[in-house]
Parts: sequence; C-alpha cells; structure tokens
Amino acid sequence: MAVDESLLESAVSDQVCSLRWYRWDQATISLGYFQQNDGDAQQGPWEGLPRVRRLSGGGAILHHHELTYSFTVPANHPLAKSPPELYVAIHQPLIDVLAAHGLNVEFRGVSFRSASEPFLCFGRGDERDLVYQGQKILGSAQRRRRGAIVQHGSLLLLTSEYAPDFPGLLNLVEQASRYSEEFLNSLTTDFSQAISTALKLPLQSGNLTDEESLRARTLEKEKYSQDSWTSRKKQV
Repeated sequence: MAVDESLLESAVSDQVCSLRWYRWDQATISLGYFQQNDGDAQQGPWEGLPRVRRLSGGGAILHHHELTYSFTVPANHPLAKSPPELYVAIHQPLIDVLAAHGLNVEFRGVSFRSASEPFLCFGRGDERDLVYQGQKILGSAQRRRRGAIVQHGSLLLLTSEYAPDFPGLLNLVEQASRYSEEFLNSLTTDFSQAISTALKLPLQSGNLTDEESLRARTLEKEKYSQDSWTSRKKQV
C-alpha cells in the first residue's frame, strides 16, 4: 500500500503512469479508505486476519488466492478527466487476454446497491465489475489526488476459506487443471502488454526509483503500519 501511494505521488509530481501487479504472502484484508473498522469488519471467517487500509475506496478485499493490480495515471492524461472510463480502459484488455485463453469474462453491465453495503467488495455490484458465469471475479476502486488517480483492482482466482461465498475464476471453469501455475504467472505479463497496447503507453519494466523507494519506506513506517491508520473508524 505504501508503494502504491508512492507511485501515485510520482504521477502527481512527474506525470508518469505506473502499472504494478502483486500477490500477497498470507491472507490479508485491505479496507477501503472510507470503511469503518468495526462491526462487520470484525465479524465473519476473516476475523483475526492481518489488515491494512488502502488509499482507494470501495469495500474490503480479502487478498488470498488472487492477483492485485494498481495503476496510476497523472492529471494530464486524458483518462484522468473521466474516472469511469479508466475502469473500462483497464478492464477491457483483461477481458481480451482471458478470452484468448478460453475464459469468456464480461462486464456486469448493471449496478446494484443495498441499504447496508456488504463489508467485502465481492458482495457489492458495479456495472464495470468483471463477471464469469454471473459471478464477480474482478472489482476495482479509485482515489484521486491533485488530479492524478490510483486505481486498485483484484482478480479472484480461487475461493478462499475465509470467504467461501465467493467462487474464484478457476473454481467456475471446467478442467481448471489445464490452467497451470505457469499460466497464472504469465497472466501479469499478458495483462501488462495488453494494457500498454490499449492505452498506447510504452511498456517499460523496472524497479522503483530511489526517491519512490525512500518515500514508500517512510509511508510504511509513519502511516500504513500504524494502528491509527488501519483502525480509525471515521475517515476525513
């Protein structure tokens, strides 16, 4: 989370786009920026799991058997002018890559809301969610800072025992065994290339700059590792 905020700051100050894919080494809850960390947050199979608060909004994500991405876009990029279009711009290349592997994922197309939003993001519905056989397998959320945007998303691959109501993409596929770990590892490369092509952005892999690394370490120490950040009940 600290790295993603550091990359957002680079979008603000240096007008650069960044795409990052990662997985989590243990089941972890990431709270949406505006979510309260009480009540439903403490009840359910996920009780007691490590948790962190994201910079982006939306419902909590259970990061377990999934792929997480962050994409940052500066204020001077055309997509920063229309945040809803940014969801589509990132999600459509993912649809195309999965279709090439015989996985016909599509946009939900309609939104639904309830009087009390479920704690977990995958219990909520937005028209730009990606679904497979009617089940949500990818959702995203955003945060704007001085015109720049960070967009987070989670591609659910397999059901977690901590959220058994939400099947992952590979739980819904016949002969799922043909989608090997090698296939999963190649997805991030394929996704990155497809997004780069769709957005007409040069694809350059690399590490954080020294400035980004230092900023991320500072944010981790002073913000994201602090109980006051993760556990606060009211967001401002």
